[in-house]
Amino acid sequence: MAKVKVLVQGYTNADSKEVIGHEKTCPTITLVVDKGIVMVVDPGALDNQKILVDALAREGYLVDDVNIVCITHSHAHHYMNVGMFQKAKVLEYFGLWTGGMVQDWQENFSDDIQILKTPGHDYSGISLFVKTHEGVVAICGDVFWNEDGPEFDMYASDQKVLKHSRQLVTQMSHWIIPGHGGMYKTKQLSSIPPSGAAKSEASVAGSCKKCHRLFKKITDKCICQDWLCYHCCECEADCKVCNCKVRR
Repeated sequence: MAKVKVLVQGYTNADSKEVIGHEKTCPTITLVVDKGIVMVVDPGALDNQKILVDALAREGYLVDDVNIVCITHSHAHHYMNVGMFQKAKVLEYFGLWTGGMVQDWQENFSDDIQILKTPGHDYSGISLFVKTHEGVVAICGDVFWNEDGPEFDMYASDQKVLKHSRQLVTQMSHWIIPGHGGMYKTKQLSSIPPSGAAKSEASVAGSCKKCHRLFKKITDKCICQDWLCYHCCECEADCKVCNCKVRR
C-alpha cells in the first residue's frame, strides 16, 4: 500500500466576501510514496522554501529524492515551487513531463495510485486516488478548498462540471485532502462494496468497473463515465442501446 502525508497544511480566506482582492492563501502540499515513487503534490508558493525542505526531511527525504511533482490544476500558487525539484518529472493534466518531452500518463499510474480528470474549478483539474492502509485518499486540489467546500466556488470555471467532480471525489474516497485545508474523512463511500461482498439482486443492478459505484436501476449513469449508458459502463463494450461505441 502507498503512503500519504500532508507536508504543509494549506489555508485560504478567499471564500470570505470581505477580502476579495486581498486574499491570503496557501495550498496544501502532500507527499505520496509508493514502490519507487516519491511524489510531491502541489509544491505551492511558500514564502520560504525551507518550510517544504524541512517537511520532507522529517519524512526522511531530500529534495533530490523526489522523482515526480504532481500539479492538480493550472492556478499558479499551487505549483510555483516546482523548480525546486530539478530531478523530478512533472505530472499534470496534459501529460507526464521529463524536461521538454511529454508522454501520456496512465490512469492506473501504479498499483495503488489512480489518476482521474476532475475539472470544474479549473479546466485542467486532476485528482489522485491513493490506496493506503487507512483507505483510499483523494488528493483533489481545489475540487474542494477545505472540508466546508465552499458550497459555491466563486472561481470555478464551470459550476456544473465542478459538482460532478465533487461527486466523483466523494464517491471514490474514504479521505479527502483538499486544496487549502487538512485531510478529512468522507462519509460517502457506502456505494463501493467491500472486496468479495455479495450483491443484492433486489437493490443492485450492477456496478461500474472503473470506480465501482453501484447501479440500482439500468437507467442509472455513472458519475465517472456519465456519457455512457448503464450497459456500456458495466461491460465496457458496444451495447447497441445508446450507440456510444466505447471502443471507437
